Amino acid sequence: MSPTMHKILIHGPIAIENAILPIGQLSEEAAETRNKQFRSFRQNLARKFSRLSCYRDVLKRLLLSSDPVLTGMRSTIRKMSESFLKETLEMLLPMEFSEVLDEEDSHHEETHNDITDLSSDGEIAPPY
Repeated sequence: MSPTMHKILIHGPIAIENAILPIGQLSEEAAETRNKQFRSFRQNLARKFSRLSCYRDVLKRLLLSSDPVLTGMRSTIRKMSESFLKETLEMLLPMEFSEVLDEEDSHHEETHNDITDLSSDGEIAPPY
């Protein structure tokens, strides 16, 4: 018996018993995700002049994206996030939270003014 058949026949019932969701639902979500990836790879990353070369490119991308060793080596993309403007937060948050924001801003301004006042030679100290 091949190792693959052994894993399926011997360990399959254990996996099914311990699964949180039904196996059919898990496979349906996986199929939807792979179809989205297939479409994205075909439209954005494959050569368009030949159907054969297009599908070859897509197949190679799908194999690369499903390999756990290669995907583990890939660096993750970090999104640059910026904080919201004070006016935006005031529109989104209830009044009690916007009052807390005002207190934090006034505390920050007081600290900045204290640092400026403490500079000995008249130069403005950099804010920290």
